Amino acid sequence: MNLARPSEAILRALWGLALLALVAAAVAWTIEGRLGAPSVVALLLAVLLGGIAIYLAPEQVRAWIGGRPFAFGANAVLASAAFIGIMVLLNILAVRHAQRWDVTAERRFSLSPQTLQILSALPQPVEALAFFSQNFQFARENAEDLLDQYRHYSNGRFSYRFIDPVAQASLARQWGVTQDGTILFVMGDRRQQVTLYNEQEFTSALVKLIRATQPKLYFLTGHGERDIQEEGDNGYAQVRRALEREGYGVEPLNLAVTATVPADAAAVILVGPTRPLLDREVEALKGYLNAGGRMLIALDPALQDVGAGVTESINRVLADWGIAFRDDVIVDPVSSMFTDPLTPVAGRYGFSPITEKLRGIATAFPAARSIDDSRVPSDRFRIVRLVETSNQSWGETDLNALRQGLSQGRLPGPGGKPMGPQALAVAVEQVNGKGRLVLFGDVDFAANQNVGANLPFANLDLFVNAVNWLSESEVLIGLRQSPSATVRALSATPAQVRTVFMLTVVAMPLLVLAAGAMVWWQRR
Repeated sequence: MNLARPSEAILRALWGLALLALVAAAVAWTIEGRLGAPSVVALLLAVLLGGIAIYLAPEQVRAWIGGRPFAFGANAVLASAAFIGIMVLLNILAVRHAQRWDVTAERRFSLSPQTLQILSALPQPVEALAFFSQNFQFARENAEDLLDQYRHYSNGRFSYRFIDPVAQASLARQWGVTQDGTILFVMGDRRQQVTLYNEQEFTSALVKLIRATQPKLYFLTGHGERDIQEEGDNGYAQVRRALEREGYGVEPLNLAVTATVPADAAAVILVGPTRPLLDREVEALKGYLNAGGRMLIALDPALQDVGAGVTESINRVLADWGIAFRDDVIVDPVSSMFTDPLTPVAGRYGFSPITEKLRGIATAFPAARSIDDSRVPSDRFRIVRLVETSNQSWGETDLNALRQGLSQGRLPGPGGKPMGPQALAVAVEQVNGKGRLVLFGDVDFAANQNVGANLPFANLDLFVNAVNWLSESEVLIGLRQSPSATVRALSATPAQVRTVFMLTVVAMPLLVLAAGAMVWWQRR
């Protein structure tokens, strides 16, 4: 029995419904991520409707297939399929061989060199367990972005996973997590807890995992030294926090009360004394240093608040090492900050692990003295000038003339004094022993006001790197902030503004209109 040929409207409806069912099948498959029941039903419906349309009007289908529209349509479909296939292949390659480029001027999406170094030196795999419920979704996004960077740069040594502490409460209790938004960094049987989501906290957790024990740093007190708890401009609170992030325990030490240096001292640090050491303190520090101890000493020039006898008492501690602080003030008219020749800006570093990562980054020393390293016995000690001034600098020893000149707005000339480079900082170590020593001819360079993140100097890195070298923690030596570029505001004169306006608003549209007119004229 021959069926009557259906109308064009019915055929269009069948083909339209078949296409709609096919789209529904694709959407269901995309949402579920698999070929489930909804997508199968929609696909069968599309096939059924298309089959009915073909059965009812086979000659129309044959005519359509043999016509030019079908050929053009087939070419378009093939081209689209080829394009989609290429894009899928490129995405697969991008996922398997991912690369990252941070094109922001401040490098805000880059990890610091120190973090990259620590990630590459992880002794064991580290897993971060991030406990975030649905209430912490915004914080989770920030944490996940950073965790993904750590995973990407760890060469497979760092991984992370998220756990909902509400849906998986038993697992949260098993790990001892009671606060939503907690991240546990786990390495073997050791763990560190983090509740702030920034690079400093994450890297600090990794450092503490790497360290088997917490080394102790003792800051000498009792002689007017800089206060490691002081948050003001002249305090050393930022240095203390930086050292604690490196995994150190930081404690004060008063040798007037305690006769000897504690046995667990990784290093003893003396910064900015304004009163001389007592004789028994000199002997205690001297004995500690000669027996293989580690010390860092920073001393301001006598031009500042340094009392009589301070330099002499410290040089007595250093006598057996052949090194000493000079009673002078460095004047560097060539390389200084803000045209102040008493604030040398140094970029000349010796070959030492302490300064290896500082190449190309300056350090600034507000009012510094030089260090005499000319009498160090080379058969007993190795010495490196960590930081030097320019060749046109000198050490001014006539402090009274310098004070008078400063009060009158002028500086005395070198006057035949030995010219630079002058040693601003030195590192010394025993050839046949474990003793290590770092000296800085300035204290203010590491004070709070000079180690801020917004300053373009590596003062904090220099100080902390020196401590890491003293305690034989060279793996932690590096830069603690990503290098940043200066963002400059663009300003334009009225003439430049008018030029930009004429080019973009007037000239470019006129060029388009002219091109269109030429095409019309040629085809006319």
